[in-house]
Amino acid sequence: MHEIIEVELPSQPARVQHGGEGPPLVFLHSEANTSAWSDFHDELAENFEVFAPIHPGFGGEETPDWLTDVSDLSFHYKDLLQDLNLDRPLVVGTSIGAWIAADLAIHFSALLKGVLLFGPIGLRSSEPLPDLFIMELPEVLSYLANSLDGSQVDPMTGDAELATAVWTDLATQARLMWKRNYDPRLALRAHHAQCPIMVAAGDEDRLTPSAYAKRYAELFGASFTSVDEAGHLVPLDQPAAAAALVNSFYATLEK
Repeated sequence: MHEIIEVELPSQPARVQHGGEGPPLVFLHSEANTSAWSDFHDELAENFEVFAPIHPGFGGEETPDWLTDVSDLSFHYKDLLQDLNLDRPLVVGTSIGAWIAADLAIHFSALLKGVLLFGPIGLRSSEPLPDLFIMELPEVLSYLANSLDGSQVDPMTGDAELATAVWTDLATQARLMWKRNYDPRLALRAHHAQCPIMVAAGDEDRLTPSAYAKRYAELFGASFTSVDEAGHLVPLDQPAAAAALVNSFYATLEK
């Protein structure tokens, strides 16, 4: 069981999905209409009190004027942590949510117990990454997760409402990445992240190569692990394995 709560913040109200009991955990979702409560949230809620906000401009919302880059979101979520009185929560992020989590750790490590990044993006790559913004929607989904069904968003035969929701998310993401698909400040500032960090990537990730994720881990002084039979969005493809990884990472923080 979960509920949706609305939290008034200086930037704008935040919609937060909330459920479970235990230590506080903030989950920052990925792109392409993947913000809804899922099997992964249920797995997390077995051991944590889960707070899963929906990013401004995602989940059917219009992109707000104040949102220009990922750092705007990390400051938005810093306000959320303080408004909810969360005492050093574990933060888990996937893809663009992992990028936000990494930026949050750079600026506000003291507020966090630790950060787990599934398939993070935001670094400059030595080789160009696939450009999601020029692809047809079925191809976009094929790059993100094995479990996403591209036929559902096929422009000829798919679900128009679902396709619109996916495009809405991608439009906001494109605004965040309009000038470039990485933040040149991220590598330069990574050493400011002083909380424990783990990076995890699917062994079948088609969007970012394993060398990219390992480079992320190296820059942030993080541990790295690969998840079997998972694409870029690990929690969607392997929710139980992803949650088990969260549990084991948290256990190391408690020692």
